[in-house]
Amino acid sequence: MVLLLAIGFLLGDQLGGAFVALAGLIMLLGRFWWPADVVRQLTWRVLEPRGILRRIDRHEDRATRRIARTIGGVVWLVSAVLMLTGFGTAGWVLTWLVGVMVVLDASVDFCALCFVFHLLERRHLLPRALLPEASQFPGEA
Repeated sequence: MVLLLAIGFLLGDQLGGAFVALAGLIMLLGRFWWPADVVRQLTWRVLEPRGILRRIDRHEDRATRRIARTIGGVVWLVSAVLMLTGFGTAGWVLTWLVGVMVVLDASVDFCALCFVFHLLERRHLLPRALLPEASQFPGEA
C-alpha cells in the first residue's frame, strides 16, 4: 500500500490521485470482500509461503482493525478526490497520515485506532456499541 502511495506522490497530484484511489479501493473493498485485498493475497499466497514474511498468529480485536481499514480506505478515496480537484496539499496530508498508520501497523503491529479506542474505553468515553464485547460477530472470539 505504501509503495502505491510513494509512486503516486512521485507522479504528482493528477496521476498520484489515481494511485491513492487504487490504494483506497483495495483497502475498502478488501475489508468487505477479502479476495479484493490484493496486498493480503500477496502476503498470504506468496510472501509467507516463501518465507519472505513470517506469519504471527495472535488474538486481537479484529473489529477495530476492520473499522480502521474502512476509515483508511474512505480517507484515501477522499484524498484522491482532493488531489484530482486541485487541493493536492490537503489530499497528500490526509494520505500520509493514514500511510504512517499503515506503516506502524505493518512494521511494529501498532493499531492507532485500537490505541485510541483503548484510551476512550479506559475513560468510559467509548460508545457502548463500539465496546469490544458489543462488536463480536457470531463465532468470532
